[in-house]
Amino acid sequence: MTRLRLSALVCALVLAALCAACGRGADLGAEVDLGIARDAYSSGYFLEAETAYERYLQSDPQGRHRLEAWTRLVEICSGVMGDPDKAVTLLETATLEFSGRPKENWPLLFRLGELYERRGQRRKALDVWGRCLDTAGGDTAKIAQAQVRMAIANRALGKTDIAVDLLTQAIAKAPDTESKSRAMYELAQTYSLAWNWPKTIAMLDGILAMDKAPAELKVMSTFLLADAYEAERNLPKARELLVSIKDSYPNPEVVINRLASLGQRNESPAVAHLQPGDSPPPDMANAGSADVKMRRVTAK
Repeated sequence: MTRLRLSALVCALVLAALCAACGRGADLGAEVDLGIARDAYSSGYFLEAETAYERYLQSDPQGRHRLEAWTRLVEICSGVMGDPDKAVTLLETATLEFSGRPKENWPLLFRLGELYERRGQRRKALDVWGRCLDTAGGDTAKIAQAQVRMAIANRALGKTDIAVDLLTQAIAKAPDTESKSRAMYELAQTYSLAWNWPKTIAMLDGILAMDKAPAELKVMSTFLLADAYEAERNLPKARELLVSIKDSYPNPEVVINRLASLGQRNESPAVAHLQPGDSPPPDMANAGSADVKMRRVTAK
């Protein structure tokens, strides 16, 4: 759709709304703005959609489609315009507006937690995801989803015990194989950071034994499992696992390099899997020498 056609659409919407509003006192401006916003958004004219959704929120304080407007504005700001700060401000306002409607508020709160975490504000993220638990209404899928995110944030803050507890609860509550296997993978990563290789291996073996676990998650689990066997000096098993995913790993060059350096690494595989901003395990705070390099390999 060209901008000329969009202008024509605006005129058509105005005329249609005028006809519909005759005799019933409808809020003409709100109807027009909502129609323009929806069509502009679906056509990829995000600036026009943003402006129209903002006008809609201003002109219809009790509107039935306010959740849609807030959600779309956040999507535009965070995903299209690259303005997470504005997206956070929008969500902070929206979550206040919907505080009395837990079902509608839950996805807004969860998204706000994600944006806080992306900005490195993990404690704020934890607070918001805690509110997600309070507003889940017994929905086990929502509870497990919030617990996983809280566990990852706590792990990044060095609170491994809390992360393990949250992930264990999430695994028990997970409503399907996919969500359960992803929680198990995060628990395996958490165990690896604590150098607990037997539990790491047991958790990853469990994922690989699941028929319906996502294929890409099984590949990542195999990669982490190779790390665990290397840490236990079972190099033949580690090599076997790496060779098995050489053609299916997202970046085959990583596997090739790992095979070439097998048994020669100067740091714990647990440290290698630290994510940006993560803290090393407490028992590693003073370990190692100047030769130890803190590699960060993102396995997602």
